[in-house]
Amino acid sequence: MKNKLRVIAINSVLLILFAALGSISYAQTEGFNVKTPIEKISDAATKFLKNIIDDAMKEPKKSIPMDMVCSAECFLVIPEIEIVQSRGDYAGTGLLACHVPNSDTFTEPLFFKINQLKSFYEGGGGLVILIMDKEGMETILADEINLTSDNTCAGKIGTTNNENKTSFLAYAKLKNQQLEGYDLSGSLLEYSSRDTFNAYQGTVVPIEILISPKDVPPVLRDFDSVLVEWTKSCK
Repeated sequence: MKNKLRVIAINSVLLILFAALGSISYAQTEGFNVKTPIEKISDAATKFLKNIIDDAMKEPKKSIPMDMVCSAECFLVIPEIEIVQSRGDYAGTGLLACHVPNSDTFTEPLFFKINQLKSFYEGGGGLVILIMDKEGMETILADEINLTSDNTCAGKIGTTNNENKTSFLAYAKLKNQQLEGYDLSGSLLEYSSRDTFNAYQGTVVPIEILISPKDVPPVLRDFDSVLVEWTKSCK
């Protein structure tokens, strides 16, 4: 009888050990699947831009005019705008990349934030901001820029906008909704140095990406690839 009890006790201990080891192994495996904040932003920005491109292929008249896309110097894609409860305004972080001078390629993506956005849609969504001229590109790469009625406007949908005189054209896309022009006046665009540092494992000075390119980390390469796809028909 004692021997049987001893065997039962040993088996019980072994079962507990196996269960504990299984839990540890599962937790470790799960840990490897957890994305970092910069991975989440990069994946979301890439997916958001892909959706816009797919929608444009299906319904070009309800998308950003391609002449605007082809004329843009830089693209800032912010996939998610959320309310900042402590301030009562809206903000979001995304990726910016610019055309490399005299090339069909793009600079390495940098993380940028929009802050002090007075309002946004309750259902959520994101933004695409086209930087249309050299002045706008140099301004945003200088670190931060206040958006006003003088330098930004809501972009037009599906029509040519040759009379545009502003440096920044903004578009918003709600979840499961169509793209539309959006006025960002009163908001602030600023360089997210911390997120960029984490992605590149070192300091990146925004303006230097035009003259001293760096290797793009794997986590950001898909974003550049999607931009190349979007602009491949531009001459």
